[in-house]
Amino acid sequence: MGLFCPNSLRSATFIAEVVDGNPTSLVDVKSGELSVILLAGGSSRRMGSDKTNVEFGNGTLLTFQLEQIPRTFFVVVVGETIDIKQTINWPTITCTRENPPGAGPVAALASGLEHVNTPAIALIAVDTPFALPRLLQCKLDLNSHALIPREHGGKDQYLAGIYRSESLRRALEQLGSPINRSMRELIAHLPSIDYLELGPEDGQDFMDIDTPQDLVTAREFLRTHPRVKP
Repeated sequence: MGLFCPNSLRSATFIAEVVDGNPTSLVDVKSGELSVILLAGGSSRRMGSDKTNVEFGNGTLLTFQLEQIPRTFFVVVVGETIDIKQTINWPTITCTRENPPGAGPVAALASGLEHVNTPAIALIAVDTPFALPRLLQCKLDLNSHALIPREHGGKDQYLAGIYRSESLRRALEQLGSPINRSMRELIAHLPSIDYLELGPEDGQDFMDIDTPQDLVTAREFLRTHPRVKP
């Protein structure tokens, strides 16, 4: 196994062979090798309103996430039909929806994956606004099928990870119907996973916005930490 995140998480565990100060057997995550699947669906029950459209930064949570992605990356937004191109001028962006609507994150991932031709994807939920820039700095071991952040308390951030596209397709085939299945069930079919161990101080970088109070906290974090601004 191996993983290396330059200039990234302070407390991440880097497990890689190093020769003359350089990691070996690693693959750079570049725009030609990776697509971004942005999950913008979900019921938003705890928030009380559609998360994608809540005000955040200079726009909404959805536009905040999109503005953090380099324009050279192919992006699939999975959620309700939104005319994103009216908001952001982006030629390589596709919108789709899980089938049936509301069938959960695995069904949404499966729908997004149908549009992907790159060897790897970065999977990110719209309500995790600060994680994507960190993921796009990471490198994935040649033999690894996924890189998943793991919080200090042991929670795995499945919806803020990097995955091999073909590995996910095989896992989906083995899983069967993706409708209302959990990411934990899907990930169980991957042969190997690298975990990015997060320290207590990294919690806000991978925070989820589930409630109105979470939104207040995230807005304050954005205001006081300019480095996370797109």
